[in-house]
Amino acid sequence: MVVVEMQLCQVCEKPISSESHFGIQSCKACAAFFRRYVNSTRPQKECNCGREKNPCKYCKWELCVNAGMLTSKVQHRRDKNPRTTSGSFLETSLIPLRSIDRIADALGNYNELGRERKVIHESSSTSLVDFYEYTTISMKDAPMFRKLLMNTIQELEYLSDIDKNNLFSNFYPKWTLFESGIQAFKNSEIHTFFAANGKPAKQISKFYRDCMPSKKRMDDKEVLQIFEPYWNSYYGHVAYPLFELKFDAMELMAILILMLLDPGYSNLSEECSEMCYNMRNVIRKQLKGYYLEMNIPTERIFTTNEALLLVEKADSWLQEEVQMCGVHNVPVDETFRQMVMTPKL
Repeated sequence: MVVVEMQLCQVCEKPISSESHFGIQSCKACAAFFRRYVNSTRPQKECNCGREKNPCKYCKWELCVNAGMLTSKVQHRRDKNPRTTSGSFLETSLIPLRSIDRIADALGNYNELGRERKVIHESSSTSLVDFYEYTTISMKDAPMFRKLLMNTIQELEYLSDIDKNNLFSNFYPKWTLFESGIQAFKNSEIHTFFAANGKPAKQISKFYRDCMPSKKRMDDKEVLQIFEPYWNSYYGHVAYPLFELKFDAMELMAILILMLLDPGYSNLSEECSEMCYNMRNVIRKQLKGYYLEMNIPTERIFTTNEALLLVEKADSWLQEEVQMCGVHNVPVDETFRQMVMTPKL
């Protein structure tokens, strides 16, 4: 007798036999809804749960995206009068104004990363992390995050290995700082710093002191004198302002991609810089389309530029902080240190 293994739809949690639709295990009904919504010319723009059955179409769409369904895997309706073009596939004029495929794909992949993290980091018994643990956890997380980026931005495949490595090295340390702010906002703990595995940091002096060699360990007063200014700068000039901007999940994913595709670094080839510039235009256009869909003033797109500038400040302070760790015997994961200290400008 053949036994069919039953699973649960990752959207509605109803039992299904093993069926994959748009990147996740789901039932045919949820898959059909997702396809219709993606191809709809007039998708619902806000929650209507009070006026129709729960969940409404908008909330059902959010459930699908949060479960990991990818709009890029949906076959779009064919245009009855298709236009041909010899231009680049990155031409922003060819991107539908209300297309949010790249950003939605990033969100789906980011949610999938969250599930992978639970498996990879489940062996960690530490409840609070010190500086060395923050850097080692970051590097343990790095391959998964790199995979997320490659799955979201297929154009990266065409770059040289040097450009891929430099792009990721330019991006990843500052993303760990930005993601800590996301965790703080999510957990309503704005005064707390978080590692990539979601574990909070120790109190400032213990964050550095506890990982120092016992014979070279400084007292709390010395640690605070040296390292507290970096925390004050991060919270005062980065974490709190970002908290006040109150970005939603789609905006955060747009910032993620924009942060990665920074064409201004001198360690990138001309080809890579051009790709970054073009893709940034695509993402900004898709973010504007998202604002139009959600009836949000499109001027809000300027807040993403503000966020990127804030994170650049944090990145420069992180470089100084890692340098001071070397001077004062605070251990740092060597790969993380090299990534932070690599000349970029």
